[in-house]
Amino acid sequence: MADTLGSLIDKMITVDLKMWNNQELLYKIRRMTFDEYKEEYFESEAGAMNLWDSLKKACDLNVQRNQLIDEVDKKIIEIVQSAVSGEELDDGKFLQRKHKTY
Repeated sequence: MADTLGSLIDKMITVDLKMWNNQELLYKIRRMTFDEYKEEYFESEAGAMNLWDSLKKACDLNVQRNQLIDEVDKKIIEIVQSAVSGEELDDGKFLQRKHKTY
């Protein structure tokens, strides 16, 4: 089944939370002096690799988030166009019923 607006927003929230958690490193760096920063991330290859991994992850997550924002925009346009043309919106195309087992 194609993504619904709700499922796209769910995916975007998940990416946002991952971005938030990944940014903790940046706040750690913000509290460091430059000498502490150099010692932590550039005196060993492991430190430099940790910094590189975090920065790469931040960039990758930002790209994912922007792609999801574009998908949400397209889905909203699709829903509005369908509504204006008189299509039934509650036929499963835009709505996915949840089956709860509890």
